[in-house]
Amino acid sequence: MLAPSARANGRFPATNSIVVAPRDPSFLVLRATYGVLVSQDAGKNWDWVCEQSVGFGGVEDPPFALTEKPALVGALFGGMTASQDRGCSFAMLGGDVEKRVMTDLVVAKSRPREVLAVSSSYASRTDAGEYRYGSAVYRSSDEAVSFHKVGADVDSTVLVETIEVAESDPNRIYLSGARARATGDPEGVILASRDGGKSYVAHTLALLPKERAPYIGAVDPQNPDRLYVRTGGDPDLASGRLLVSDDGGTTFRVAWTSTGPLTGLALSPDGTKVYVGSGKDGLHVADAKTLAFEKRAQIYVQCIAVTDTRVYLCSNELYGFVAGESADDGKTFTPMLRLAGLRGPLACPPGSTTNEQCVKDWPRLQKELGPGAVPPDAGKGPAAPAAAAEGCAAVPGGGRVGLVAALVLAAALLAWGRRRRGR
Repeated sequence: MLAPSARANGRFPATNSIVVAPRDPSFLVLRATYGVLVSQDAGKNWDWVCEQSVGFGGVEDPPFALTEKPALVGALFGGMTASQDRGCSFAMLGGDVEKRVMTDLVVAKSRPREVLAVSSSYASRTDAGEYRYGSAVYRSSDEAVSFHKVGADVDSTVLVETIEVAESDPNRIYLSGARARATGDPEGVILASRDGGKSYVAHTLALLPKERAPYIGAVDPQNPDRLYVRTGGDPDLASGRLLVSDDGGTTFRVAWTSTGPLTGLALSPDGTKVYVGSGKDGLHVADAKTLAFEKRAQIYVQCIAVTDTRVYLCSNELYGFVAGESADDGKTFTPMLRLAGLRGPLACPPGSTTNEQCVKDWPRLQKELGPGAVPPDAGKGPAAPAAAAEGCAAVPGGGRVGLVAALVLAAALLAWGRRRRGR
């Protein structure tokens, strides 16, 4: 007998991003529609950190990153948040990023003490009806203790979604977003910097109907000119595209097309393999030189992360887990977490934000998740996943649901009505 369907913030509970600490592969962070899930033993046990402790709420899927320490850092609509004690206490950061609408962040594995983040939000509208945005890049060199603005504001015609930095060249920074056009259809834009964010060159990217923006999923760790970008848009998007550039974003070619939204994109740490997936297509893998993709597993893909020894996946209960790991390069997966498998709130000292905010809400969440809770249409097979993206940072790779769709909405909606596509 099926358990009753559960809801978290009005959405069915799901996971859509996983992050591995760059210096401690046993420390994992899983983003869910009901908060942040933390494992300190390589996925054997998982504990819950509620949204209120982190500093956000409602329908928001913020991107997260882990630094060398590791500090857990999040880019929220209300600013930057950081925990220096593995998820027990979070603080909203002041200074240059205070109360900024943050859209994405990245930590390069080769420079794990440094965090780059980007903010982008509605600024004004011209007499001709064109939207203008305030966008800027910020850098932390002290593991998210403080952030400082890098260079001048970014092109005001572009609503920026994602940021990536080349592992092999710290001066190579890429941004992606969209620009409104007179026709009402957005135009994809890649902004490329070769001087550490002091200046950017814009390259346009044609979008198909219902595509709202390009989302940078990865930069080749050996070749800073090679970019992997996926397209996203409406939740009912008929297909998503993996686009590859070998000239720093000037031109792109289509490498793979998904059925429905493309919800997973990751590279192997050495850049020699590319992993993609969706709810309908399952997991596909290709050699980065040939980009000839082969199906590796028929599984519901919500996110992908890859280390030297593991392929991690976000999936759902119909496939036996909401987070799983593979030791054979994605051929088979072992469950790490099921929907009702949380131990409880993360054990934290009195006075910490997680202890103060989450303990009292745990009985409610535990009841909502229930033993073996499954989607209400479980007997019909999995539907395409609700858009949650930001390339696997993202997705998540990253970007966010409806963020660029707001290009065609009223300015007021841009200020408060956006939903994020996680990376």
